[in-house]
Formats: sequence, C-alpha cells, structure tokens
Amino acid sequence: MSTTDPHNEEHADGIVEDREKAPPVYFNVLFYGLIIWGVAFMSFYLLSGWSSDAELKEKMAIHKGEQPVQQEAAAPTPAPAAVQAPAEVVAADGQTLFKKHCAGCHGANGKGAFGPDLSGEYKYGKTTMAVHESIAYGRPKNMPGFEEKLSPEEIDALTEFILSL
Repeated sequence: MSTTDPHNEEHADGIVEDREKAPPVYFNVLFYGLIIWGVAFMSFYLLSGWSSDAELKEKMAIHKGEQPVQQEAAAPTPAPAAVQAPAEVVAADGQTLFKKHCAGCHGANGKGAFGPDLSGEYKYGKTTMAVHESIAYGRPKNMPGFEEKLSPEEIDALTEFILSL
C-alpha cells in the first residue's frame, strides 16, 4: 500500500503516522503548565534564601531548647550587651543550668540517657579541671562545647553541680 500524501507515511510494521494532526489541547496545557510551574518552584527556592540545611539547624536548635539561629541579613545588627548576674546568683544556679543544657542528653538526674551517666566514673576524669574542660570544650562523639554559650561563672557552677551528683 503506497500513498502519495507526503504528510502520511506508512512504515513497514503497518503503522500510519499522521503528521498533520496536532496533539490534543490538554497535552499542550499540561506540558507548558508544568514548565511554568517548574520554573516558578525552582526560582522560589533558589531566590528566597531557603535551604534545607538552615531549616534543619533551626529545628535542631528548637529541639535542644536553644535559641534558633537566624540567617543574618546583609547588614547584621549588633546584639545588645548581656547583663551579667552576680557570681553568687549564678553559682547557686548550677541545677537550673544542668536542666537547661545537660538534662536532654544526660537525663534529669544525671543518670544517663543519650549521654553517659554522670553519677559514676567519668571517661576523662572526675576532677574539677577535667569536668570543666569537658563542659567548656566538649568531647568527641556528641558532647558539644559550651564555651561560647555559657559564661565562665556558669561553667563553674555547672561543674560544681555535676561533681555533686
């Protein structure tokens, strides 16, 4: 079967190809609609400054009970100066500091949870200096350092409380 119409071709398998007939309207609407949606979706996430890493850090900070870290704008505003409490007030607050910063990993009574038990022997020593160093600088595998988050007086108060467990 041979045809003389150049727009219709018959192949060896008997399928007739019609090159004049346009695809259905819904196909074109879906095709171009998806292209527009894809460009809008990508530009929203690329140009908005959103990142999954920043979102994860913010959610982890909230989970740990810390202030979430906000992405800084082009001109960061200086933080107000922190008012230090007297040393005797801070020193008496070791238990509160423990509940706020340590209980999530070491348990409410320091008996261990995700982190090790603080009422027994310590891997790095149970001296004031060793505990102070652990709190300030952290330890490998999950123990963060608190030197940037706590004042020296707060670290001392926390050290005393932990040694009293």
